[in-house]
Amino acid sequence: MNKQPKITEKTRQKFIDAFWSLIREKPISKIAVNEITRRAGYNRSTFYEYFLDIDEMLSYIEDELLNEVRQTAQDAMQESSSLSDLFKAVFLAMNERIYLLMGANGDSAFVAKLRKELGPILMNQLPVPADIPHFDYLSSFINAAMFDLLQHWNEKGKDISAEEICTMMQELTINGVVNYVTTRS
Repeated sequence: MNKQPKITEKTRQKFIDAFWSLIREKPISKIAVNEITRRAGYNRSTFYEYFLDIDEMLSYIEDELLNEVRQTAQDAMQESSSLSDLFKAVFLAMNERIYLLMGANGDSAFVAKLRKELGPILMNQLPVPADIPHFDYLSSFINAAMFDLLQHWNEKGKDISAEEICTMMQELTINGVVNYVTTRS
């Protein structure tokens, strides 16, 4: 492919944009290459110059998003040692596209990738030693709760502020549900 890099990237981005418009309408499993190419304004053979199939395109998209979130988390840890600041920076960086992939039309495996990527970063910020018995279970529980809470927040239209959801997440993680509820009663 002897194309100019800007043109090549622009074409790839058109396929990706077409994918995003389709995932808003239907599950990934129902999206076909011909729908993507039609929306992007290219033919199938052009699509295959960039991606082997939809799975490879999805992998490319997910890797890009995970890199963005990882970089945001690393930047936030350098700027502040506050768990709440880390939560806020990372979860505000989780844009609509991440929530689309986490949602009903998305990729169920993406949540696992996101947890695998962010889980250790978040757990390193908690006052919990990694050498305690069953740390892996504790980590799994905390990460599942955090990501489910974020998905719920998104599904409810982010009806409370990012500050509130991050504070809630921090307090629930550090103090537990019972303490969270009793301090608000």
